[in-house]
Amino acid sequence: MKRNIKRIIRLIKEKWLRQTSLTILLVAIILIVFILINTIVNNLSLKPIDFTKEKIYSLSDESKNEVKKVEQNVTIYFFGYEEDETPVVLGKQYHDVNDKITVMIVKPEERPDLATEYGISSGDKLVAVQSSQRNKAISENDMYTYDTTTYKTIDVTEQKITNAILDVTIVSKPKVYFLAGHGEYGISESEPLYLLSQYVVNDVNDVSSLDLLSSDMPETCDVLVIANPTKDFTDIETEKIQTYINNGGKIIWLQDPYMNIKNYNADNFKNTNSILSQFGISFSRGYVLEESTDNMIAGLRDFIIPELTYNEIVKDIYTDGNIIMTDAGKITTASSDKLEELGVTVDTFIKSSENSYYKDFVNQNTTLDKAEGDEEGPFVLGETLTKKVSEDKNATLIAYSNALFSTNITIPLANTAIIPLGLRNNKDILLNTVAYLTNREDSIRIRKDTGAVNFETATESQDRIVKAVIFAVPVCIIIVGVIIAIIRKRKK
Repeated sequence: MKRNIKRIIRLIKEKWLRQTSLTILLVAIILIVFILINTIVNNLSLKPIDFTKEKIYSLSDESKNEVKKVEQNVTIYFFGYEEDETPVVLGKQYHDVNDKITVMIVKPEERPDLATEYGISSGDKLVAVQSSQRNKAISENDMYTYDTTTYKTIDVTEQKITNAILDVTIVSKPKVYFLAGHGEYGISESEPLYLLSQYVVNDVNDVSSLDLLSSDMPETCDVLVIANPTKDFTDIETEKIQTYINNGGKIIWLQDPYMNIKNYNADNFKNTNSILSQFGISFSRGYVLEESTDNMIAGLRDFIIPELTYNEIVKDIYTDGNIIMTDAGKITTASSDKLEELGVTVDTFIKSSENSYYKDFVNQNTTLDKAEGDEEGPFVLGETLTKKVSEDKNATLIAYSNALFSTNITIPLANTAIIPLGLRNNKDILLNTVAYLTNREDSIRIRKDTGAVNFETATESQDRIVKAVIFAVPVCIIIVGVIIAIIRKRKK
């Protein structure tokens, strides 16, 4: 074998390269072979080879196994993306696994109907997963998260798309009701929880307001959201809520400090407190404030960054920047003996720091600075309470001692204005809470470490450079071959 290779090399040196015509012919053959190989490879549409350590561009076996089971037709629309971007590369692999899944790259200006449906314009990036029953949108920002302990970017593109496919093909959507009639934060377009309600809808849930004075508790209520009632429930409403609890109901209760309620008096909230007492908790009148600069933003003591304890609700955001609560109160939980008597177990997953403190009363004439007599932290800000109501049935209350952090109310901060719901992971912890109570946590959890690398599409100038190199190499070979031939001819 080695002898044959040596003969071929000697033949090329002694005959082909010494004769001008043969040299030119050899260069031409190399060029033709080069062009043919490129043409064949392009026509084959070969799959890209993923050399990344985390396999960022490859579907995991976990996703493949789940997607194979999908029996409905699903379309994945990529708005504003190019062919070689990560979400599109992954999207095409879903089609390879299951041909019921179709992938389309769409420009908003070419499909104004879809652009209007998903509320996007030219320049926006969005992935929309749609079945005949429902759809789910994934923004570009939803594709990545950030680990504050390792300072690395985490790619959750596959996790988001796979779970979106599973969500839009489920048989029925959970029913989420927001209680109304007591000054709660509402979900209509002009009200504070409108944006949150739209996110809940986008997570494939049915969302409605519920006024228990004018209607009964629906037969199917997967989650009841009680967001900052500012007046007491009537006896009739209290009885309906109590019946819901006794039937194994699931409640999310968001409550700002009661001092925000004009002329607040505990005696005026007897029915409200009677419901909370079934789970052994109460909300505070005053505020939790921070002294630690690591647990506040912009030096503001009432914009606190609480500490999270790992559980099913916070597992995806445990190290990803936490949440921010604005003007939060505290939760007071009954003693362990009282909880045992009530049949309640507690999982506390949000607390203020040890450097926090509590003021019973705060107004414009009172400083937020810590003063003598202020209670010292940490304080409970969020917890899950599970109540055993029968041998085979439990009721669940997830309580947050802050409601403002879930709203789209605009709050001035420094020289700008912020929406609390958009801070850190506020939106995500609330959506995770709904998903937890509806048994709809992401069934697929795929998080790929991208380090500090930014994956970007090549610019036009970069693209031109690459093409120039590809075609310049064979051209240079030809020129060099011609020059050598001319020099040798002159020597003769």
